[in-house]
Amino acid sequence: MGFREPAEVPVSNPLDGLMADIIARIEAGAPPWRQPWKGGAEPGLPLRANGEPFTGSNAWTLAFIGALKGYTSPYWFTFRQALGIDAPVAKGEKASPAILYKVKVTDGEPDPATGDPSDPQVLRYLRGYSVFNAEQLQGCPERFLRGPAVDPSLRAAAQDAVLDAVPAEIGIGGSRACYIPALDLVRLPPPEAFVSLDEFKSTKAHELVHWTSAASRLNRELGRRFGDDAYAFEELVAEIGSAILGLRIGLAPQLLDSHAGYLAHWVRILKDRPHALISASSLAQKAADYLIAFSLPAEDRQIAA
Repeated sequence: MGFREPAEVPVSNPLDGLMADIIARIEAGAPPWRQPWKGGAEPGLPLRANGEPFTGSNAWTLAFIGALKGYTSPYWFTFRQALGIDAPVAKGEKASPAILYKVKVTDGEPDPATGDPSDPQVLRYLRGYSVFNAEQLQGCPERFLRGPAVDPSLRAAAQDAVLDAVPAEIGIGGSRACYIPALDLVRLPPPEAFVSLDEFKSTKAHELVHWTSAASRLNRELGRRFGDDAYAFEELVAEIGSAILGLRIGLAPQLLDSHAGYLAHWVRILKDRPHALISASSLAQKAADYLIAFSLPAEDRQIAA
């Protein structure tokens, strides 16, 4: 007996308002996951009220919103959570969208002819909810208003520790960054060819996300040629995956050049498939987790085959 994977339960996309802004920015040539940080804030994953990091779509959408609005706090609260720390939402402050995504396996209905149970069904539910940054609260405790202090040298060492732990074959040279599936090789120009070392690291992170797509790793469809939907969708996964990975290790998403063809395809995919961004973010989160696992102690590793 196997699982049947029906279409997702019809739901409205709780990110509809944000999606329109995202599409507009992509059309203008500025993908939002590359939003630069302002006000001296350090790039990092947005945090829940209990200090746990957001994941998936929430990881980069809330980071994007925070960067766009100039928030330096990484903490986000629901209305009720804000009341729980005696720091109500300030009058006139607008909420930001977050999503709750759940998967439920249900028993199938018995076959009317034989009485045998049918295959279980996998149902996916999507629900939106509202959150507020700590800086939108009245009398918010100081511990929530700033992220932890960061030592630049320690942060750079941590970034190298994560990226260098990935056992991908890296070829340095040439003028083009790419992942070559036939050779299972990541090719990168030398670091000095980039505007900054951070740009080199971000590009490496992007190509390492592609590296996770191999059948022996996370087994994603790459597409056969530039321009087809699978190719463009994989680029979207790599873009978001490198941003999530960068936020995890304190590496700001870089304002790199995007091929105009990718941008046009992403806009079409997002307009045709309302939940494509959530699907891409889920795959991107898995890729980021997969890459980070290589740098963890052996007893803490859970690297999927």
